[in-house]
Amino acid sequence: MPVTYSILSRLNFRQILLLLIGFNLRYYKNESSYLPLARLAISTQFSSELEFMEFYNALGTPERKDQFLRVANFYFYLVQRGDWVTTAPNCNSVVDYLSNSYKMVGIFALVESLSEERHEDFFTWLNKRDLDETFPIASKERLAELHRDYKATYGSIRRCVDFFARLPVDRQKMLCNAVKLNRKPLPNIKKFAEFLYTIRSKFVHEADLVLWLSGSSIRREGSKTVHTELTIPVIMSAMEEGLVAYFREKSPLLAK
Repeated sequence: MPVTYSILSRLNFRQILLLLIGFNLRYYKNESSYLPLARLAISTQFSSELEFMEFYNALGTPERKDQFLRVANFYFYLVQRGDWVTTAPNCNSVVDYLSNSYKMVGIFALVESLSEERHEDFFTWLNKRDLDETFPIASKERLAELHRDYKATYGSIRRCVDFFARLPVDRQKMLCNAVKLNRKPLPNIKKFAEFLYTIRSKFVHEADLVLWLSGSSIRREGSKTVHTELTIPVIMSAMEEGLVAYFREKSPLLAK
């Protein structure tokens, strides 16, 4: 029977939400197709198929399983097997820095998709504050302060920091040591996440290709010398470990 306005009008918000979830559990409803690819996507995080299945079954609700299957499959196609193939003459069909640039976009899109908060731009965020206290903005310094508050409480970077902060301390330290500013490793995982987010954003907004993820490289950024020893497999491994850590934290049976 089609869902009509008269039917919806008799339901409360939670009933409507559950109805919509029932319509949208695409990946869970097609578990037999998506689960094998999900296992392939994060196979390095489990010692056996049995261990993976114990993890998957402990996710609990259809909604959480659907979310896991969606993210793992998108990761498989967009990142893990997502090489950018070009048909341009006189060049290799796969160019690592082109693939890496698009893989970074995919990684951060998936990380942000895990957030239960929806995106809210800076202007909208400002207008939700007390207008008498916020406006007028008296100076550039005050505007910069407000923007820092926005990024700390609602910005996309915070979601990315939260994701990488779930990694074990040893992994965080290894990632920070792989990026050096003026010969000094990044001080914490927040700075590392910001570094990755910045190179992703420069590609998205300025068409500045991601050249940092092909091994050891040195580059001048203003007054700073940046030396990286990152590769896309290192970032992918951290992403896979972070995905497992995220779902362990969000699933009561795994969080114990």
